[in-house]
Amino acid sequence: MALTETRPETERRDDTTPAPTPPSAVERLIGSGDHLTIGRLYIGFALFFLALGALGLGVHSLDRMTVDGVLGLTEVLRWTSLVAMVLMGVMPLLLGLAIFIVPRQVASPAIAFPRAAALSLWTWLIGGVLFITSAVLDGGIGGTDTEAVRLGSLSMGVMMAALSLGSVCVATTVLSHRPLGMGLARVPFFAWSMLVATPIWILTFGSTIAHVWLGRVADADAAGLTVGFVDGIAWFLRAPSVYLLAIPVLGIVADVIVLATGRRLSTYGVMQGLIAAYGVASFGVWTQSPGGTENIVWVAFVLAAAVPVLGLIGLAGENLRHGKVNASVALVGALLAPLLILGGVAAAAVQAVDQAGSGNLWSLDAQMLLWAQASFLLGAAAVGGVVGLAHWSPRLWNAAAPQGAGIGAAVLLFIGSGTLATIHLVQSIAAREGEAGLVRGALFGVTIAAVLLIALGALSALAMVLGAASAGNDTPAPDDDTAMTLEWWPVGPVIAGDVDVEVPPVTSPYPLADLREGPEEDDA
Repeated sequence: MALTETRPETERRDDTTPAPTPPSAVERLIGSGDHLTIGRLYIGFALFFLALGALGLGVHSLDRMTVDGVLGLTEVLRWTSLVAMVLMGVMPLLLGLAIFIVPRQVASPAIAFPRAAALSLWTWLIGGVLFITSAVLDGGIGGTDTEAVRLGSLSMGVMMAALSLGSVCVATTVLSHRPLGMGLARVPFFAWSMLVATPIWILTFGSTIAHVWLGRVADADAAGLTVGFVDGIAWFLRAPSVYLLAIPVLGIVADVIVLATGRRLSTYGVMQGLIAAYGVASFGVWTQSPGGTENIVWVAFVLAAAVPVLGLIGLAGENLRHGKVNASVALVGALLAPLLILGGVAAAAVQAVDQAGSGNLWSLDAQMLLWAQASFLLGAAAVGGVVGLAHWSPRLWNAAAPQGAGIGAAVLLFIGSGTLATIHLVQSIAAREGEAGLVRGALFGVTIAAVLLIALGALSALAMVLGAASAGNDTPAPDDDTAMTLEWWPVGPVIAGDVDVEVPPVTSPYPLADLREGPEEDDA
């Protein structure tokens, strides 16, 4: 067939056809693949759900003040609230911070797989709403309605899958979106910690989801599902698996210390190695079987986590001693978070020593020890999240975080989670060998006070976020002339594509310091 030089006549377009309706603000929000928007939404919802979970545990404790129950509630709020604070509170808080900050730390214009990151957010949010709904219907974890408990178990698995997907997006960004010259040995600490955390999160959650979806939901009633959770799923809230909550916290603390002192960390590779070692020590999938916690390997894993944390504290202290320290909300929180991690390791060490071998040395209450460990590490993750929000507030919202709200949030979360963990640790000792333990009024009264502090801390953090967001504007915050890593470079307009500026060459872990002071040779 011959080709003609002119196109055939086509039907004339009707000029009266209405133009497509532009998407509404809600449609743009839901359909956004912008990592800045996704990260902010994760952060806001996570702080709200953290406060809600703490209040739920407070209501449960109020009900348990008497033997018959003050409010006549079931046990649904006990485990449900703890899981909510972990899967709906601290983990999405850290993930949201990573989705926003990590691409900027590696000078990437976007997160890897932006639509997958958006899918992670909305799947997690839907799973969280379903989890709350199941608790309201007397399901969740520990309820009496079988169908509602099944819904709670499935929604818990959905949240785990969503968080895993989001972490994959962050880790892929670190692996594949780095600028020229930035090898893994020069990646900022927070980005490095998320790279370490991602495989641990995926493996732990994958095994937990297998229990939830393959072996626990279809064949058991409400009581059986509760027993199945305690015996086959709750291990992810016990050491060493529960340590995974704080892997990103170590990266945040290290980045904060470097900026607070304005001093290059000469042992950069050592710090990265400590974070990686802590990540390895938090891998606990192999401990889910009953025999997994009755051997020397488990004891070694539990105790080994203290070494990298103490090493990080030592390196941070060395930098603080020699550097010119700029006090800030972030620095205060960065000094508190590692203490909670060490508290969790200490509680885990008590359990490890008690259960090592064929019998129990002191016959302590293992479930109370699990709650102590989970409370310490949950607090460390919450304080670490607040540290990150305060530290990177000029990049998150183009305005500094309110100092009062930030200090209040960090201190309240520290005291509240530390108190909650301590009372459970004391109860594990008082209730040894099946004894009654502490007086109900004392146990649950202290628990109520502790969770109220956690809720107030989460709400203070939310107030800090809202205050910074309302004070910010579309103009990027002024550059910090003491900044060291690329997220502090004037990347706001660059990332948005408004200015054509090349990324400065990366010749060390501190490219902005190199621009001011000249490059410093390293071994990367």
